[in-house]
Amino acid sequence: MVIGPVIGYFDQIVKFRKTKSSAGFSLDTSGILLVSSIVRIFFWLGKRFDNVLFHQSVIMIITQIIVLYECIKYRMPYSSLYNPKKRQFWNWDHLKPYLTFLGMLTSGLLLSYLIFGNQYWFIELLGFAALGIESTVPMPQAIQNFQNKSVSGFSPMILLTWFLGDAFKTFYYLYTGVPLQFVLCGIIQLLVDSIIVIQFVSFEK
Repeated sequence: MVIGPVIGYFDQIVKFRKTKSSAGFSLDTSGILLVSSIVRIFFWLGKRFDNVLFHQSVIMIITQIIVLYECIKYRMPYSSLYNPKKRQFWNWDHLKPYLTFLGMLTSGLLLSYLIFGNQYWFIELLGFAALGIESTVPMPQAIQNFQNKSVSGFSPMILLTWFLGDAFKTFYYLYTGVPLQFVLCGIIQLLVDSIIVIQFVSFEK
């Protein structure tokens, strides 16, 4: 539950280094995982559910910062996926702006938690925000695959860890009785994972 979700991303890093390109990998995936993991930590502070899920969030944050660094290092400046005219936010050329944004997000959440941390509605809102954002993790990749009519550059190992990991964690959530937000997140991710599996089968023909 802690290490499994990040294994595929190290395979993706190997692919970056081997091809000297990060084209084909959606940078938004890392953004979604970083934001959702940070919010989830504050949700955990307010609700204190399974410690495994807290450690999972910490490991995911560390991993995605490494992925961000490697993705920026090997991105192609001429790639349409990173066209500055297309989008400015989460499309920077260096790691520092990403870390600055994440630091500001964490500071804002910390301040809000100090003010509203004893309010039930606020903690539940954090839960729905964290898991609602996390449930969209595979969506940018699915959209990018559809737009490119290709899965080239995307590691099959990530898809494997997504599909098997989401299936296992959904069962784990149901079995351990974690908050409802986690169960809904797992189900949505499994549905999108299935779409990407179909894309792999269709586009690789």
